[in-house]
Amino acid sequence: MAMLEHILNLNMMAHRELLKLINNLLWIMIGCALFQMEAMAQFALTNQTKEPQPVAKNIGSISELNGVTRVVREKPLKSEVGFSLDSMDKLETAAGRMGVTFRDETTIKLTENSTVIVDSYIFDPNPSNSSMALNFVKGTGRFISSKSKGIKKENIKIRAGNSATVGIRGTDLTLTVKDTGEVLVILLPDEFGESSGEIIVTTALGSVVLNKPYQATTVYNLESVPSNPIILDLTLDQIDNYLIVSPPEEKQLETNESSATASSSILDTDFLDFDELEQDDLAKDDLEYQELDIDYLATNFLEDLLDVIQEVDELSKASGALAKQGLEGTSIGYDSDTQISSFVTDSEVKLIREVEGKLQIQVSKDSSTAIRIDQEGKVNQVRVNGGTQSYINIKQGS
Repeated sequence: MAMLEHILNLNMMAHRELLKLINNLLWIMIGCALFQMEAMAQFALTNQTKEPQPVAKNIGSISELNGVTRVVREKPLKSEVGFSLDSMDKLETAAGRMGVTFRDETTIKLTENSTVIVDSYIFDPNPSNSSMALNFVKGTGRFISSKSKGIKKENIKIRAGNSATVGIRGTDLTLTVKDTGEVLVILLPDEFGESSGEIIVTTALGSVVLNKPYQATTVYNLESVPSNPIILDLTLDQIDNYLIVSPPEEKQLETNESSATASSSILDTDFLDFDELEQDDLAKDDLEYQELDIDYLATNFLEDLLDVIQEVDELSKASGALAKQGLEGTSIGYDSDTQISSFVTDSEVKLIREVEGKLQIQVSKDSSTAIRIDQEGKVNQVRVNGGTQSYINIKQGS
């Protein structure tokens, strides 16, 4: 009887301790949720305009235009080169592209299916009194701040949809915002190939700094931390090609060059190079930018790049978590010494070795496993997280 009472008392004590633990965990969860809500609220308040700003007139104009575009100001308006813009205007492109130059000579260039709202714009001869606020709602655009009479960088506010803000300390960057809210930001170099400055990408839960040419970060949504910055293997010419607005100018240049050489001797002409009969005189003017000229692969390039960077960031986090605990005996990726390729995902570690036969093994990323691989007399010892819980011995060969 005494033993039964003792067991009951132990069970009651354990039950009370369990309730305490559950209670503490609940309070921790509530605290984390409140902290996240407070951070999101602060982020939202920070990015709200405190007072309605009066509409500013003639803040800039459309400097380049191709394809289907429009300006929405209470109602859709026909866009054309030279069209005068006001603050609160919404710039939209469909199967077209648009370039805008503001009064301070800051420019933005938009690719197909993009939307930017000019939240506010104040221009003053004194740059300290000038300010600009833009919202890149969706699509891809390039932002190039003025170098002469530009607005002070701290007075420029850029929102990337509802996911992030970009603090400007640089002069040249691209922004891609997908319909799902994901964001890609790339800092571009100056004319000397050096960093054009520094930009800070911020969400409700954190921020990262970009300060090297072609350094990029991605954001999933407002409630995520921006990914670790990586440097992309790109060139400014590639970026220009993806964001070019006026291809006809290049065709015009080619035409002018042809005219300039037309005065040379007729004997210099190789009539085998072209067939006059193949030319269609009824076709549209060669200088006209037609819908077929739009390179949709280029338009989607930066969105595809965003997906790739996010995948790389996830793998990097998984690899980093494993590296802290330890992958011994081989390296993550391809190891030329062991000839083993190691891949890390959120849930597993995969080892592949193809030398006189293929070997592949997968173990849990959270396991503590020792693996001995013997292929044709070549022995490799690999440990995942110390290798103290499980032991695997693999032998291949005669």
